[in-house]
Amino acid sequence: MTITAAVLVFISVFMHATWNLLSKSTQPSTAFYIIMNFIGGIIWLPFFVMSADTFRGLPPVFYWLLAGSCVAEVVYMYGLAHGYKHGDISLIYPLVRALPVVMLAVITLVAGIGKSFGVLTLLGMIIIALGCIIMPFPSFKKISFKGLNAIALLFIALGAIGTTGYTLCDSQALKQIAPDGNVSNTCTLGYLFLIQMGLSLGEVPLIVFDKAERAAMKKLWSKDIIYPVIAGICSSGAYALILFAMQHVSNVSYIQAFRQLSLPIGFLAGLIFLHEKSSATKIAGLILILSGLLIVTFTK
Repeated sequence: MTITAAVLVFISVFMHATWNLLSKSTQPSTAFYIIMNFIGGIIWLPFFVMSADTFRGLPPVFYWLLAGSCVAEVVYMYGLAHGYKHGDISLIYPLVRALPVVMLAVITLVAGIGKSFGVLTLLGMIIIALGCIIMPFPSFKKISFKGLNAIALLFIALGAIGTTGYTLCDSQALKQIAPDGNVSNTCTLGYLFLIQMGLSLGEVPLIVFDKAERAAMKKLWSKDIIYPVIAGICSSGAYALILFAMQHVSNVSYIQAFRQLSLPIGFLAGLIFLHEKSSATKIAGLILILSGLLIVTFTK
């Protein structure tokens, strides 16, 4: 994990936390995400226009990876939006974030994707995941998953699978653009335009065939449009930074691990700005995540 990649992920974490906060504050829905992604696509349209010739000359496998990333993103956002409706947000979000850390590490090791890493690095990633899981609980005595019913667990699984899928597809798609890893900034942002537009189109059926989502879309357009617009700027900006960071790591699993900085940052922000109460589990989770990140950073 290079310093450049770490800095890019660190900045993206703040932007990612912002759009998730906006999403939660307006009753999460697929309608919110489709507007958010469309706004993100509009932002990067000029870069796609400038790099269109490059994309026309790419092999078919690139477009399969692009399609796979879009489908995985739709699965992730669908799982996240509906997970929030069927379970406690403070449990759903950390679990959706924690599981892909281990899932992606195992897949890259088994499939031989990227540079292999050792047992200590894998252990660091598992420690990060454990930290993410225990942080939301008020105390160690109250660590329980009884509040998660089967439906909530299903949506957590969808969110985790989606996150793992799009991260893997994106990293491989960028290698199709430039096998040496030196993808131009213009092409990277042009690729992001394709992702955002693919997401918007992929989410359309989820709106058309769901009465509740159509009602949510109508409400957003008439009253709360500013929220998905701002979220679209933050979300696409965070996504752009992650795509740039992917070009500075030997294995994409490092990116997924470092993205979990959003949880301790959110915890510290709550203490400082919202005067939220601390707890033993939050402190323990913070220590575990930071310890895991140190292990991942300084081992191979």
